[in-house]
Amino acid sequence: MAKKNRNEEPKVWVTALKLIVGLVVIIGGVGLALWYAKDMDTGAPKLPAQDQWGISHDSPLRMKR
Repeated sequence: MAKKNRNEEPKVWVTALKLIVGLVVIIGGVGLALWYAKDMDTGAPKLPAQDQWGISHDSPLRMKR
């Protein structure tokens, strides 16, 4: 077996493989964190249902009485 020279750079495909694995881990971690945060209860008040009263459902035109 030949000894590895300490000054020898790693092969290009090894570096590319490490970069790809690193990107997969980072993207997967961010996706997992977002998936977990989506279902987490933040304690914020719940949004009202669409059929409830609110200023967003008021007509901008006055109703004739």
